[in-house]
Amino acid sequence: MEEKDLIETEETTLDVVDQEDDFTLETMRVRSSLRFRLPFVLGAVALYFLLRLLDGNAIFNPVNAPVFLWMIAGIFLYALVVLNVMVRTRPELFAKKVTWHRFKRLNETLDFLSVIPYLMVGLTVLNMFFLSFSPISGTSMEPNFSDDEAVVFSHLRHDYERFDVVIVYVPELDDPYLIKRVIGLPGETVEIDDNDIYINGERLVQDFIDQDRVSTYCIGEPDANYCRYEIPAGEYFVLGDNRDGRAVAGQISGHSIDSRSFGTVPLEQLFGRVVFTFKDYNILD
Repeated sequence: MEEKDLIETEETTLDVVDQEDDFTLETMRVRSSLRFRLPFVLGAVALYFLLRLLDGNAIFNPVNAPVFLWMIAGIFLYALVVLNVMVRTRPELFAKKVTWHRFKRLNETLDFLSVIPYLMVGLTVLNMFFLSFSPISGTSMEPNFSDDEAVVFSHLRHDYERFDVVIVYVPELDDPYLIKRVIGLPGETVEIDDNDIYINGERLVQDFIDQDRVSTYCIGEPDANYCRYEIPAGEYFVLGDNRDGRAVAGQISGHSIDSRSFGTVPLEQLFGRVVFTFKDYNILD
């Protein structure tokens, strides 16, 4: 009787051990999580590349840099590897602890990596419709905007006002993206007369520059002290703040390239209004 009880006890113990070593439920839970997450990750990757093709402001999108493209390509390949492992793993292997651990590691890594395509899609949508980011290159807007700064500009509105600081696209220039200030609006007449600017015959007050230091003169005109510009409908007259290269005391740079050189700018070549400035953007360089 005692021997029979002992045998039954051993068999019961073996059953418990077998049950504890069966990881089917754990494996299935992790596998379900992977099946749920994979379409979203692959979809986010595909959506990013689609939005990138449609983004008219793509040049300003920081996540279009090569390092991000390599990262998202790597994530796409990793997702395909995960999908392949899921498909090729036979159901009879789900009970093994090693299979559970493999799926668990794949799931945790995919969970961590998935942040990147989601972030890239979000920033691309933001760049397309709302806000963009751009470093400042050059001295044409000194002293108000400097070469060691960056700006955020908004696409939300297209009814630009006088003195708005805007991002301008001038295709005929080697460096076609410029930061300038709106001076003349559609339909107005702009006159430069002996360092003063007149809009429809009225002298313009320019508190944003020191006119004793900065000289506004005409470029490419017989008389450098006087010129007149008629602004067509739907176009704008823009100037840099550092118009003669002398805006900063003790420094001399080239004059601003602006509407005095390339003429008025159509509305569709204005990318947005500057709403925020990062000071000392290149301080770590």
